[in-house]
Amino acid sequence: MGMHIERDGDVAIVMPKGMIRGGKDVEELETSLRKLVYDDHKMILLDLANVASMNSTGIGVLASVHTSAVNRKVQLHVCNIERRIEHVLTIVKLTRVLNCFDTRKQAIAAFKS
Repeated sequence: MGMHIERDGDVAIVMPKGMIRGGKDVEELETSLRKLVYDDHKMILLDLANVASMNSTGIGVLASVHTSAVNRKVQLHVCNIERRIEHVLTIVKLTRVLNCFDTRKQAIAAFKS
């Protein structure tokens, strides 16, 4: 898996690429997100446009990082979620707590509202 992080103003955008299925790929995602949360970035966007699949380990990381973000008053948004991944997030009810958006533009606009 590859990981790219960029900025759009005050928003840190994390863009993983490939499959999030455990091992090094999940560790890389978790490390990147937690570093941003604990470095006090107040707006973090996880853009999943280039993620084809995610297993329960990846979903667990999303839930855990979300909790850390909420506790540190960091806004965490997720966008461009592949349909099958979104379906699983809905089943485990994470879409009720995660701020999910169809596009990056919508997610960034939501930070500002």
